[in-house]
Amino acid sequence: MSFDLSIEKGDIKIGSDGSLSTVSGNNKLRQDIIKILLTDIGDNKFHPKYGSHVGALRIGDHIDSKLASLDIESSARNAITNLMSLQASQAKRQALSPGEVIIDVLEVSVVRDKADPRMYNIFVSVLTQELTEVSSFASVRII
Repeated sequence: MSFDLSIEKGDIKIGSDGSLSTVSGNNKLRQDIIKILLTDIGDNKFHPKYGSHVGALRIGDHIDSKLASLDIESSARNAITNLMSLQASQAKRQALSPGEVIIDVLEVSVVRDKADPRMYNIFVSVLTQELTEVSSFASVRII
């Protein structure tokens, strides 16, 4: 079983006793999905293909909402597919729990925020090896 440091509001979560909090299983998977969606491709120097383009429109500056949603959805799907590939590679060297391995992408949807038209909400639902559905949510701002 692998684990990761727990992240809360963009920072490493530290317990009241000063210890570092960790996550595993479904919670780790949720965190992994959010991390790969919100990391720009190329930001991780050790893994230059890690991340997604969900925060940057690659098809032009002035596009309609539907086309922007489709571009973000495509970027999110590609990132989740990349995460599945990274998990398969990791599983060759380390035991992963069934709750943290994606076997299928059930849904990826993108909805424009009603209050702020620059914000898009990304909903991701995946099926794990332990046959549980794990859902994640991320918001990105298109500037």
